[in-house]
Amino acid sequence: MELTERCTQLALLEHRLADLLRPAGRLADDRPLTVLTGPVGGGKTTLLQAFARRVAGSGVRFLAASASRAERTVPLEVIRQLVRAAPLGNGDRDRLGRLLDRGTLAWGDADDQDLEDPARTTAALGGALVELAGRAPLVIAVDDVHHADMPSLRCLDFVARRIAGLPVLIVLTESPRTRPWHPEVYAELLQPARLHRIRLPLLTADGTYRLLAARLGAPVARSIADECHEVTAGNPLLVQALGDDHLAATERPPDRPVVGEAFREAVLSCLYRCEHLVLKAARALAVTGEPLHGNLLSHLVDVRAESALRAIDGSTSGGLITDDGLRHPVVAQAVLDGMTAEERARLHRQAACLLHEDGTAPERIARHLVRTEELGEPWMAQTLLDAGEQALVDGDPGTALRYLRRANRDCTDACLRARIRSALARAEWRLDPQAAVPHLLSVASAVRAGHLSSRQAASPIQYLLWHGQIDKAVELVHHLGERADSADPGSAAALAITKGWMSTLYPGVGANRPMPSPAIRDPLTLAKVKRRLQGVSLLTAVLERGDAGVIDDAERLLSTNRLDDERNMWTAICALVATVYADRLELAGDWSEKLGGTPAAHRQPTPAAMIAAVKAAVAGRLGDLSRARDLADAALTQLSHKGWGVVIGIPLAVRLRALTLMEELDAAGGCLQVPVPQTMFETPFGLHYLHARGLYALATGSPEAALADFQLCGQLMTSWRLDLPALVPWRTESARALLRMGRRAQAEKLVREELARLRPTHVRYRGLALRVLAAAGDGPDRVQHLRAAVRLQRQCGDRAELAHSLSDLGHVYQEAGDLRQARDATRAARALAQECGIPLLRPGRTAGGGGPGEAASEAAVVDGLSDAESRVATMAAQGHTNREIAEKLFLTVSTIEQRLTRIYRKLDVSSRSDLAVRLRLGRPGPAPTGHGAAPSTPDEPPR
Repeated sequence: MELTERCTQLALLEHRLADLLRPAGRLADDRPLTVLTGPVGGGKTTLLQAFARRVAGSGVRFLAASASRAERTVPLEVIRQLVRAAPLGNGDRDRLGRLLDRGTLAWGDADDQDLEDPARTTAALGGALVELAGRAPLVIAVDDVHHADMPSLRCLDFVARRIAGLPVLIVLTESPRTRPWHPEVYAELLQPARLHRIRLPLLTADGTYRLLAARLGAPVARSIADECHEVTAGNPLLVQALGDDHLAATERPPDRPVVGEAFREAVLSCLYRCEHLVLKAARALAVTGEPLHGNLLSHLVDVRAESALRAIDGSTSGGLITDDGLRHPVVAQAVLDGMTAEERARLHRQAACLLHEDGTAPERIARHLVRTEELGEPWMAQTLLDAGEQALVDGDPGTALRYLRRANRDCTDACLRARIRSALARAEWRLDPQAAVPHLLSVASAVRAGHLSSRQAASPIQYLLWHGQIDKAVELVHHLGERADSADPGSAAALAITKGWMSTLYPGVGANRPMPSPAIRDPLTLAKVKRRLQGVSLLTAVLERGDAGVIDDAERLLSTNRLDDERNMWTAICALVATVYADRLELAGDWSEKLGGTPAAHRQPTPAAMIAAVKAAVAGRLGDLSRARDLADAALTQLSHKGWGVVIGIPLAVRLRALTLMEELDAAGGCLQVPVPQTMFETPFGLHYLHARGLYALATGSPEAALADFQLCGQLMTSWRLDLPALVPWRTESARALLRMGRRAQAEKLVREELARLRPTHVRYRGLALRVLAAAGDGPDRVQHLRAAVRLQRQCGDRAELAHSLSDLGHVYQEAGDLRQARDATRAARALAQECGIPLLRPGRTAGGGGPGEAASEAAVVDGLSDAESRVATMAAQGHTNREIAEKLFLTVSTIEQRLTRIYRKLDVSSRSDLAVRLRLGRPGPAPTGHGAAPSTPDEPPR
């Protein structure tokens, strides 16, 4: 070991040696004992070895011995080592050997009352050493003298008393102890009057750096020295070990030390060389994580005298223990690694029992119970359940799972086990809803058996609804309703709240599956129900009345409800969705970011995934299609498809709509391949999915399929008594599909019916309906309708629909001959389309005013083709070249060629003339192939 920051101490020893070599042959200060005092691992032995080399170089005799804990009960072992090292003749060696043997026997047979014979032997041995000292200068060194056997200590004391004036120096090394092995004898030897003490402190931060630099080089040492000093407190043995681990590591962090096997062995070596009390304390501290002077330690190490524990500090523990406990987590881990599993489990059990007796909070006790081998006491499983539920309240489902799984493993009480499984379902759901399903089956059985109350079953019933198991959820509500105790307002409130959520998620459940209605007359209970259903009330107010006044209530709920607690989480999510339906998208986006950035969202994937889905919906409503797609993708990857349950309808719908509007139709079609629960179509989530699927069908040239989806939305909403345009504007969308099918009169009737139902606050849906009305009508009203649509869509921030309305307006202006207005509207539409990621804009009309000249400017509707493909096919059949089509549609020639290739393949045609016939454009005679161009052949790329 390097002698870093030990030069001063070595110089003091050399000064003592120089005194010994003076002509007078005696020490200048008449203090024959020099004691090197420093913590275990502090470099005392290294310093003594360096001094021994100096002594040997000076020609002075050097006798060395080393004491150890294992030999401190062997009488005269230290003296025997000194005699063995002495330069004696055969006669002297035999004489001293006989004295040692006699002394060993005498001390072995002696008792505290009869020490006369051992004392005579000790005096004889001491006299022999004094005689040896009188022959020439002598240095006697004993390493770790605190471990020396008691007879050797007495012999050294005899020598120290009689070498005054002789050229003898006795050098001892010791580590501070909480209590000496033989305190009386030890105190006699180390009397202050004849003692010169040299202290070896732990290394400073600079010393730690210099020691590391000698092994690792200055650049590496500079980057890790501070943390190394924090971990080791400057203990040279530990610093050297970290250096060894860093050299041996294959992967080395740039600015952190590597903690490996060498460091762990060094920590254990230090503790084994300390007193057993220090080792026991270190193990207890590693297991409990408590401070040194906490309530547990004295009981765990079985020490009644607090003074013994107060003596444990950095000096008696090699710097490993401080008042706060073990110095660093890596030190604690090293101590734990040095214990057997049985030792750790025993200490954890002891700690748990002590804390339970003191009435400590369950979460502190559970940290230990979870690491015990078995839960032998009835209170243990209950404590783990209480701690798990508190962890759920604190938003830490991972910790809750650890506690609850441990409780579930050993619990034998049926009612308590049912409560544990209910809490397990809650914890699993927050991390992965699919993992909660096995617990839900057990909870259902427990409810039927009467082991769970309404309050304890409320959350699992909600998870059944999440997974689409509506019949099972209704059955459990019936069971709970039949057992409802009118004297227990809490159970009645929980049942009413469960029914409220069930009616929100499955609006048709009341009509199709009658449920019990608990009678609640207590005002406090009614207030509790109302408070827990605030989020539902907000949603209803926004959807039914478009009530913008509820936004203040929504903000209040969002600012006071956290994601940590599950009850508050649902309220916060509902308030957030209410701001989306109210078209307060900037507010919804801000709160989504705030909620998504909380520690609770980072720890809980399920709430985080729901927040991401809301973010995606906000981006989609703002027309930021690429961001909506990416956020929906992120939401869908946070949970498995099965884990999303019926709620998968939201992120899937957002992704499908965004991809459809961006004309990434192959990717959009992939959304429809994702399996969804059939019961999703009994929820509002299914309505949004049907809406997006209908838009995809329109874009791919299947208006009949689109109309079926939109009308199914209408049928469901009507049967649920939720025929609210703010939920899904199914009449407007159906009118759009009817226009594509050429049924203009029906479309106009349907969209006018929608406009009559809309409230003034339904700005988004009025703008959408006016655009469709303009496409369905004729005459000057079209401009008025589209200008109103543009104004409303600017007001609500729907940039994607605004781009389409501007495009339609430009087309209508062009038909009316107002080219300047047409150019301005078209330019604005193109700019917006580019921002939104919409590759192609086409007018919303599917038929013109009916004049024969309008057919040339309209795209024919062909089953199997998307809107974009229909547009290209129509222009190609009219005789436009690929370059002309590209210029008109603001696309590249290559893109037009690729689309024509797909069109030919879908329609099974091989030329523009065949395409014109297939499209039935109605022109007399053969359709032209375009400006005298030759028809394309199957092997020739379409021009």
